[in-house]
Amino acid sequence: MLQQRMDPLPLPTEPVSILHLSRTDGIAPGGVDSSVGQLVEALQQRGISAQWYASCGQLPVLGDRRLAAQLRALRPDLLHVHGLWQFPTRLARLLEQELPVLIAPHGMLDAWALARHRWKKAPVWRLWEQQTLERARCLHALSHSEARSIRALGFRGPIAILPNGTPSIDRFQPRPPPPWSERVPAGERVLLFLGRLHTKKGVAPLLEAWNRLGPEARRKGWWLAVVGPEEPLHRLSRHGSAHLDRCLTFGPRFAAEKEGCLAAASAFVLPSLSEGLPLAALEAMSWQLPALLSPACNLTEAYAAGAALKVEPTADDLERGLRELLNLPDAELAAMGARGQALVAAQFSWPRVAAMAAQLYGWLLGEAPCPGFVERQVDP
Repeated sequence: MLQQRMDPLPLPTEPVSILHLSRTDGIAPGGVDSSVGQLVEALQQRGISAQWYASCGQLPVLGDRRLAAQLRALRPDLLHVHGLWQFPTRLARLLEQELPVLIAPHGMLDAWALARHRWKKAPVWRLWEQQTLERARCLHALSHSEARSIRALGFRGPIAILPNGTPSIDRFQPRPPPPWSERVPAGERVLLFLGRLHTKKGVAPLLEAWNRLGPEARRKGWWLAVVGPEEPLHRLSRHGSAHLDRCLTFGPRFAAEKEGCLAAASAFVLPSLSEGLPLAALEAMSWQLPALLSPACNLTEAYAAGAALKVEPTADDLERGLRELLNLPDAELAAMGARGQALVAAQFSWPRVAAMAAQLYGWLLGEAPCPGFVERQVDP
C-alpha cells in the first residue's frame, strides 16, 4: 500500500524499459499519484522493468531540457505520461521523436475539467499540449466515456481503454477503528464520502441534500461521514458539517486508517462532476459497499451490475438517491455490495490491468498485435 509522500520520487539510476512520468501535488495516496504507483507495482510484479518519476511541480520550464537529457540516459523503451498541463507533457514534447510516448490525460480533457481555469489552460494548449497529444503514439483513456471526450476534441489517433485497478484486500488483517467509532451508536449505519473536498467532487450538493434529509436519516439510523481535508469545507457549501444533523467531518485518512473507514462504513457516495476513473469508488466496491455514483465517475458497469445507484450531482437528485438508499432493506444493501465486489474482482483488479498494459506496451514496441481494447485510428 502506498504511503503518504511529500517529496518528489527520485529519478531511476539504472536503465528502465517502461518509464512512467507524473506530477504529484504532495497528497497521496489518491488521484493520479496513487493509480500510477499501483500500476507500476503491478507491472513490476509481472517482471516488467517499470519505474516511476514524479515531481512536486517545482521544476521550472527552463529545466525541462536538462531533465530530458537525464531521461535519455536511462534509455527507456517507452514513455508512459500521466496527466496534462505540467512538466510530464512538456518532457514528452521533447522526447516523442526519439521513443514511443503513451499519454494518459486522467480525465483532464472532459468538458468540465477544460472549462475550469480556462484562462490558464488555453495558452498552454496552444503552446504545446495539443501538438504533444497529436504526436503521441497512443492515448490512454480510463473509460469509454473519457475516450469519447478525447475524440470530441478532434483526435483521430489510437486510444487504449485501460482502466484503473484496485488492490486485493486481506480482510483478516487488523485495522484501526474508524474515526467515528465513539460518536456513532452501535447498530447505526454510515454513508462514507472519502476524497478531496473539491468543487468537482460534488460535496456542496451532497451536503445540501443531506440537510434536507436530516429527520429521515435520524429515523433510519444513518450518518454521513465526510473524510478528507477539513479546512475548505466551508468554502464549498453554505452548510458547514457542524451545522448538519448526523454529519461528521474528519481529516484525511491514509493506508490502514483509510481501510478502517471502508471496513466500517455501510455505503459509499461520490457525486463528482468530473473524474477519470475514481480509485475511491473502486476501493469502496471492493469492500462490498453499495454506492451512489454520478455519471462523471465513468462506472456505468456498476449501474449495469446493480452495484450502484445513479445520481446526478445536484441537490435535488442527490436527495432522491439518498432517500432511495436509506430505504433499501438490509438484504438488498448486502446484495449490492456483493455485486460490486464481484465486478471489481472481474474487471478492475491490478493484475488484470497490468496484463492489459503489458499487451499495450508490446504493441507500441512492435512486439505484439494490437490489443482488442485499443480504438484504432479514426478516418477523417
